[in-house]
Amino acid sequence: MVQLYLGEVKKNVGSTFKDVLRDSPGELRWEGEKILFAQPITVEVRLTNCGSEILVEGTLITVLVLDCSRCLEPFLYPMNVDFKLELRNVDRLNRPSDLEAEAEETDEIKYFCEHDNYVDITKDLEELILINLPMKPLCRPECLGICPVCGANRNEVQCGCEVGEVDPRLAVLKTWKSL
Repeated sequence: MVQLYLGEVKKNVGSTFKDVLRDSPGELRWEGEKILFAQPITVEVRLTNCGSEILVEGTLITVLVLDCSRCLEPFLYPMNVDFKLELRNVDRLNRPSDLEAEAEETDEIKYFCEHDNYVDITKDLEELILINLPMKPLCRPECLGICPVCGANRNEVQCGCEVGEVDPRLAVLKTWKSL
């Protein structure tokens, strides 16, 4: 669990506070898949009291263990992502309509109560990690993948299989002529 300390920065407009937070999540689940962490998450943050809000600017640093989309081998994926988050004091909102108007404004707003000294940002960091995952993770750009005939990892061995064979279900397309 990652919690930001707001104690001193929320008292004075213009005050800033820097902190380094660490968390050791074992895994993150997304659509049934496990995303493993090779090292703990480090979050470097700077909190600034801007009067009506506390601005959080930070960097998330970690290393994930992902499976390559071509060769299916696990590899280490370093992640270094900058982020911003606004923290607003819910006790300073006057009417329920104020809260509704602010909720429509942006997704990067998080609320805290006047008596709160800590705000949990664990879910925000998990979302940040998931958003920044590559669509097709590759162990390296020149990865050759696995052979569609014998299943060998072509990065490790040259199997010599002929890949030029056409799927018999698609063979009829060879006779098709464009107009």
